[in-house]
Amino acid sequence: MMWGKDHWVGLVINLTCRQVEILDCNIPHNESDNEVNKHMAYLLRALPHVLAAFSPPSDSSHLEEDQAFSWVRPDNIYFNERSGDCGPCAVKFQEMHEAGYSYENMGQIDDKMVDIFRQKYAMDTYEEFIGNAKVQNDG
Repeated sequence: MMWGKDHWVGLVINLTCRQVEILDCNIPHNESDNEVNKHMAYLLRALPHVLAAFSPPSDSSHLEEDQAFSWVRPDNIYFNERSGDCGPCAVKFQEMHEAGYSYENMGQIDDKMVDIFRQKYAMDTYEEFIGNAKVQNDG
């Protein structure tokens, strides 16, 4: 999720607990709860309505639209002090969460690892949208 014009965070939405975990590599960028609430307000209000709209009415676990979602932001994950790495970090946190890694594992990331997966994401994106660089240059 993009916060403002320059900061990406990863989100883990737990439908059962009605909680959104915010995977933020630079907590001081939006340090106060009030700042986070401003970024999350629309999503937290919209989630119950979206779930109600797409849940079958006969479903016994049908979620009530007025049941609010809350957020939590773990503080034991990798902290990135450099500018421009929040996007790749948000993606890496999502990948790690989906693979079953803990927040402690996310805290083991360092700047050298960020450089490596940032380069990998750039090359993957280039190959996906532009094509193989070697083929493009053989013209």
